[in-house]
Amino acid sequence: MMAPPIDLGIIAIVRLRNSPAADEVLEALTGAGINNVEVTLGTPGCLETVARWSRAGRGDVGIGSVRTESDARTAIEAGARFLVTPTTVPSVLKAAAESGTPVICGAMTPTEIDSAWQQGATAVKVFPIDALGGAAYVRALQGPLPDIPLVPTGGVDAEQTREYSRLGCAGVGVGGALVGEKIAMTGDWTSLAKRAAAFVKSWQPSGQAGTGE
Repeated sequence: MMAPPIDLGIIAIVRLRNSPAADEVLEALTGAGINNVEVTLGTPGCLETVARWSRAGRGDVGIGSVRTESDARTAIEAGARFLVTPTTVPSVLKAAAESGTPVICGAMTPTEIDSAWQQGATAVKVFPIDALGGAAYVRALQGPLPDIPLVPTGGVDAEQTREYSRLGCAGVGVGGALVGEKIAMTGDWTSLAKRAAAFVKSWQPSGQAGTGE
């Protein structure tokens, strides 16, 4: 049995520390065709930003870096369309299930990945994929765990995005290679939109997962 046909595509990770420009960043990303944007907790005004976009029905904007049940419930109340966690926390999954909110759980090892899936994760974020071997690690996971939708995250560039899509991954999480603090501070939204469009073009799912070992 292969992974279910979940196509999350590019999940743009917005992690800003010193910039209040989250709305402008989201405008550039969604305007370029990125439908899923993760605004991390710690980004100035993240809850207010997500609430505004949720009320307006503009794209699927979720909240990342969710580590506790309190984080999860606060994000859900703000209108987050999905949650992203760095690890698998049962109470977060419970809160998400109660509200019907999709949750992408972070995991690294095969045991962690399978545990997240068994506990109800919508998809599993494989992090940090760049330190784990990239596409080779994904192929190895797909052998024993073919039914789990994987979202490689960590150091993913446009070329790797193309490779992960062709391996049948559910999506990719893209952070610094797409949305960096510098570009947000300078307000070069045209460059950000062009970069986002390049990632969108790179997402070319084949519908065929890798075979693994």
